Amino acid sequence: MSSINLNLLVCGFILSILVLVNTQTVHRRFEYKYSFKPPYLAQKDGSVPFWEYGGNAIASSENVRLAPSLRSQKGAIWAKNPINFDWWEVDIMFKVTGRGRIGADGLAFWYTTTRGDYTGDVFGSSDRWNGLGIIFDSFDNDNKHNNPYIMAVLNDGTKVFDHKSDGSQQLLSGCLRDFRNKPFPTRARIEYYMNTLTVYFHNGMTNNEADYELCFRSENVILPRGGLFGLSAATGGLADDHDVIHFLTTSLHSTQQQGAGQQMSADEQQRLAQEYQEYQQKLQQQKDDYKKEHPDEVRDKDEFEDWFESDGQREFRQIWQGVMSLQDTLRDLNKKVDEVNGGTSSGCSVAAELSERVLCQFHGSTGGDSLTTNHYVLLLFVQRKKRSSSEEILLRWKPNPTLHNSVWAQTLYTHAMIKKTTQ
Repeated sequence: MSSINLNLLVCGFILSILVLVNTQTVHRRFEYKYSFKPPYLAQKDGSVPFWEYGGNAIASSENVRLAPSLRSQKGAIWAKNPINFDWWEVDIMFKVTGRGRIGADGLAFWYTTTRGDYTGDVFGSSDRWNGLGIIFDSFDNDNKHNNPYIMAVLNDGTKVFDHKSDGSQQLLSGCLRDFRNKPFPTRARIEYYMNTLTVYFHNGMTNNEADYELCFRSENVILPRGGLFGLSAATGGLADDHDVIHFLTTSLHSTQQQGAGQQMSADEQQRLAQEYQEYQQKLQQQKDDYKKEHPDEVRDKDEFEDWFESDGQREFRQIWQGVMSLQDTLRDLNKKVDEVNGGTSSGCSVAAELSERVLCQFHGSTGGDSLTTNHYVLLLFVQRKKRSSSEEILLRWKPNPTLHNSVWAQTLYTHAMIKKTTQ
């Protein structure tokens, strides 16, 4: 028994070292010239700043409708300028809605060396593209009941997209996710960093911006530099409205790139520091002048009451923040477990799946793959993290008559559910 515990400790130590080694500081910068968002998405003349659209696409102040819910419609929108950074992240918020139980055809995100067509054959854009296409395919052409589907397809400018098989023989990776007729807008987060392509998906069932799940991750993906961003959509015999609400681009820079590209000279630092000191002096002088000009002004005492909080209000706020922080921690842990496991399965989290497999082995079940030592170490880490976080909140915040009962009840319920799932 002691040797097993020693092996578990060694594996956990090695896993923590690997996580620390692979952790890099990434500097993020919002790129407004490669983005659009409401309000005032389109100008009064109908144009979208830094973008061009055509085909059947329609731009308004709130969204860009790439293809309306009419038969055989195609449209696209493309950035005017190629990007000038190597690594990037794109957040796309969109809605695909239609009256039918089945929709068509879908929309696509593009990163290509040249601007595609506005009425092309591949979801509204050109075939034989050079670069990357992330396709949100809503129609099942091959009748294999595997749509709606999200997939990444690489092309060197010579391959023709196979519509009959829905590109199943050409895709780099993908996941089966339903993105039609959701109560809230669906979102896709596409990240390309250090030759690793990662796609996260928000299914639109909640309005929580943090409810992303891993769709797929592919390493050793080499994309051409200086490409163009674009979006396109198309309809067929069946038709959906394909609306893009925002397209947000963030450039990613490693610590080395940030240090080499944004070093500030000593003279520049001294000049900025001097300007800051002068501004502080002017502000203080204005405050003193105001006090001299209004010496008899009496401030209303009630004006300051909203600036402070009672002990009960403070404790109420801190408990609520603790509960929300615990939920965010559990969500982040499940995401990290999904990423380590590399799976793309939906439904239950990987942690729950691992727990179920452990129980099956303890009861003599032989179904499924065998549970490796690394999976077991990872499971123990997740379970201990969940229980320690919930117990810390309960020990720190005890019942108080001044607290709102619903908050304390939610705290107890969350702790009970975590304790139950980790036993």
